[in-house]
Amino acid sequence: MAVDWVSRGVSAAIRALFKHAERLEARVRAEPIAKLLQGRIDSFELRGQHLQMYNGLRLSLLELFCNAVTIDFSQIWQGRIKLRQPVQATMRVVLSEADLAQSFNTPFVLSKLAQVGQEGKPLSFHQVEVHITPEQRLQLQAKVQSGGAKPLQVGFSARIQVLERRRICFADPLCEGDTEEGRTLSQALVDHLNALLDLDRLALQGSELRVDRVCLQPQQMILYGSATLVRFPTRQPHWENA
Repeated sequence: MAVDWVSRGVSAAIRALFKHAERLEARVRAEPIAKLLQGRIDSFELRGQHLQMYNGLRLSLLELFCNAVTIDFSQIWQGRIKLRQPVQATMRVVLSEADLAQSFNTPFVLSKLAQVGQEGKPLSFHQVEVHITPEQRLQLQAKVQSGGAKPLQVGFSARIQVLERRRICFADPLCEGDTEEGRTLSQALVDHLNALLDLDRLALQGSELRVDRVCLQPQQMILYGSATLVRFPTRQPHWENA
């Protein structure tokens, strides 16, 4: 059927945005089917499991749903989707503790953490661990080294807060550290992460993300929000150029 063909084409185009996808399925609905000849779709659903982006960031689950999509099918055979108008979709994203830990240990994120700096000197982060506590706080711990100095243990736990629907914020942080220097550096890390976690920088190019709510549950973090697609996204997030 034409709907199945379009669903497979859209799935292939979306799968290309990720380095790895254990499962990714797109469903297109159009009634009557003749709407497809005009590129009109009544609704679109996407469900992806165990996704890895090209920069190493991981998601356990990604769900998107939107109504009234209009696309140009002329390049769908090549796995390319062209939107005729912006699309507004609701989304749900699930990240496990393992997803968060592996994402924080990618070279991409470690290079961002190194920009915390200490007296103008870049830092090297290692063995980043992420946990969700029974008090529904996110806990991050890591070893930090500056040059050939002895590594410091740093870390913090904090509530997750959403500001203006576009900023993820570590609120009410409790800083950890073996020394006063380590605790001071832990606070600097919180401030640095709060400056980095702007969804306008995290979104794939061509898209805009907004988060309404973040829920911390045992061993996972769930984000509820929306995605606006001005054009079909490319695989490169905005902040890779930052």
